[in-house]
Amino acid sequence: NPQPGYNIKYLMGVLNSKLISFWFIHSFGKLQRKVFPQFKVNELRVFPIHAINFADAADRARHDRVVALVEQMLDLHKRLHAAQTETDRELYQRQIVVTDQQIDALVYELYGLTDEEIKITELLET
Repeated sequence: NPQPGYNIKYLMGVLNSKLISFWFIHSFGKLQRKVFPQFKVNELRVFPIHAINFADAADRARHDRVVALVEQMLDLHKRLHAAQTETDRELYQRQIVVTDQQIDALVYELYGLTDEEIKITELLET
Protein backbone atom coordinates (compact mmCIF):
# COMPACT_ATOMS: atom_id res chain seq x y z
CA ASN A 1 0.00 0.00 0.00
CA PRO A 2 1.27 3.48 -0.81
CA GLN A 3 2.61 5.37 2.21
CA PRO A 4 2.40 9.09 2.96
CA GLY A 5 4.75 11.08 0.75
CA TYR A 6 3.54 9.58 -2.51
CA ASN A 7 2.27 12.13 -4.96
CA ILE A 8 -1.10 11.13 -6.42
CA LYS A 9 0.36 11.79 -9.87
CA TYR A 10 2.95 9.06 -9.24
CA LEU A 11 0.07 6.65 -8.67
CA MET A 12 -1.69 7.95 -11.79
CA GLY A 13 1.42 7.35 -13.88
CA VAL A 14 1.92 3.81 -12.63
CA LEU A 15 -1.75 2.85 -12.83
CA ASN A 16 -2.08 4.17 -16.39
CA SER A 17 1.10 2.51 -17.65
CA LYS A 18 1.20 -0.30 -20.19
CA LEU A 19 2.78 -2.56 -17.58
CA ILE A 20 -0.10 -2.26 -15.11
CA SER A 21 -2.61 -2.55 -17.98
CA PHE A 22 -0.84 -5.76 -19.05
CA TRP A 23 -0.84 -7.06 -15.47
CA PHE A 24 -4.51 -6.16 -14.98
CA ILE A 25 -5.77 -7.87 -18.13
CA HIS A 26 -3.77 -11.01 -17.33
CA SER A 27 -4.84 -11.01 -13.68
CA PHE A 28 -8.52 -10.25 -14.14
CA GLY A 29 -9.21 -10.85 -17.84
CA LYS A 30 -10.62 -7.40 -18.49
CA LEU A 31 -9.30 -4.08 -19.63
CA GLN A 32 -10.35 -1.09 -21.63
CA ARG A 33 -7.41 1.31 -22.02
CA LYS A 34 -9.53 3.94 -23.76
CA VAL A 35 -12.28 3.87 -21.13
CA PHE A 36 -11.56 3.68 -17.41
CA PRO A 37 -12.52 0.14 -16.37
CA GLN A 38 -14.71 -0.63 -13.39
CA PHE A 39 -12.65 -1.98 -10.49
CA LYS A 40 -13.80 -3.99 -7.54
CA VAL A 41 -12.34 -3.26 -4.10
CA ASN A 42 -10.58 -6.64 -3.96
CA GLU A 43 -8.91 -5.91 -7.30
CA LEU A 44 -7.64 -2.54 -6.09
CA ARG A 45 -6.13 -4.14 -2.98
CA VAL A 46 -3.77 -6.27 -5.06
CA PHE A 47 -2.47 -3.66 -7.52
CA PRO A 48 1.31 -4.01 -7.50
CA ILE A 49 2.25 -0.38 -6.85
CA HIS A 50 6.05 -0.09 -6.72
CA ALA A 51 7.05 1.04 -3.25
CA ILE A 52 9.31 4.09 -3.20
CA ASN A 53 12.08 4.33 -0.64
CA PHE A 54 12.13 8.10 -0.13
CA ALA A 55 15.43 7.81 1.77
CA ASP A 56 17.06 6.53 -1.45
CA ALA A 57 17.91 9.43 -3.77
CA ALA A 58 17.57 7.36 -6.97
CA ASP A 59 14.20 5.96 -5.93
CA ARG A 60 12.91 9.41 -4.97
CA ALA A 61 14.17 10.79 -8.31
CA ARG A 62 12.20 8.13 -10.21
CA HIS A 63 9.08 9.01 -8.21
CA ASP A 64 9.58 12.70 -8.97
CA ARG A 65 10.22 12.01 -12.68
CA VAL A 66 6.94 10.06 -12.96
CA VAL A 67 5.16 12.98 -11.27
CA ALA A 68 6.75 15.48 -13.69
CA LEU A 69 5.80 13.38 -16.73
CA VAL A 70 2.20 13.02 -15.53
CA GLU A 71 2.02 16.79 -15.00
CA GLN A 72 3.36 17.25 -18.53
CA MET A 73 0.77 14.77 -19.84
CA LEU A 74 -2.08 16.62 -18.12
CA ASP A 75 -0.86 19.93 -19.56
CA LEU A 76 -0.58 18.43 -23.05
CA HIS A 77 -4.14 17.14 -22.88
CA LYS A 78 -5.35 20.63 -21.90
CA ARG A 79 -3.43 22.12 -24.82
CA LEU A 80 -4.79 19.48 -27.18
CA HIS A 81 -8.33 20.24 -26.08
CA ALA A 82 -7.79 24.00 -26.59
CA ALA A 83 -5.92 23.67 -29.91
CA GLN A 84 -7.35 25.83 -32.68
CA THR A 85 -5.65 24.27 -35.68
CA GLU A 86 -5.14 20.75 -36.98
CA THR A 87 -1.38 21.38 -36.98
CA ASP A 88 -1.44 22.19 -33.26
CA ARG A 89 -3.64 19.17 -32.53
CA GLU A 90 -1.20 16.90 -34.38
CA LEU A 91 1.75 18.44 -32.53
CA TYR A 92 0.15 17.92 -29.10
CA GLN A 93 -0.97 14.41 -30.00
CA ARG A 94 2.61 13.47 -30.99
CA GLN A 95 3.91 14.97 -27.73
CA ILE A 96 1.31 12.97 -25.78
CA VAL A 97 2.46 9.74 -27.45
CA VAL A 98 6.12 10.49 -26.63
CA THR A 99 5.30 11.41 -23.02
CA ASP A 100 3.24 8.23 -22.63
CA GLN A 101 6.21 6.21 -23.91
CA GLN A 102 8.51 7.98 -21.44
CA ILE A 103 6.17 7.12 -18.56
CA ASP A 104 6.01 3.50 -19.69
CA ALA A 105 9.83 3.31 -19.95
CA LEU A 106 10.22 4.72 -16.44
CA VAL A 107 7.66 2.28 -15.04
CA TYR A 108 9.53 -0.60 -16.72
CA GLU A 109 12.66 0.67 -14.96
CA LEU A 110 10.85 0.95 -11.61
CA TYR A 111 9.77 -2.67 -11.84
CA GLY A 112 13.10 -3.92 -13.22
CA LEU A 113 11.73 -5.45 -16.42
CA THR A 114 14.10 -7.14 -18.83
CA ASP A 115 14.11 -6.29 -22.55
CA GLU A 116 12.22 -9.52 -23.24
CA GLU A 117 9.55 -8.70 -20.63
CA ILE A 118 9.18 -5.22 -22.11
CA LYS A 119 8.65 -6.69 -25.59
CA ILE A 120 5.90 -8.95 -24.25
CA THR A 121 4.24 -6.05 -22.44
CA GLU A 122 4.48 -3.83 -25.54
CA LEU A 123 2.36 -6.35 -27.48
CA LEU A 124 -0.65 -5.09 -25.53
CA GLU A 125 -2.92 -3.12 -27.86
CA THR A 126 -3.41 0.46 -26.74
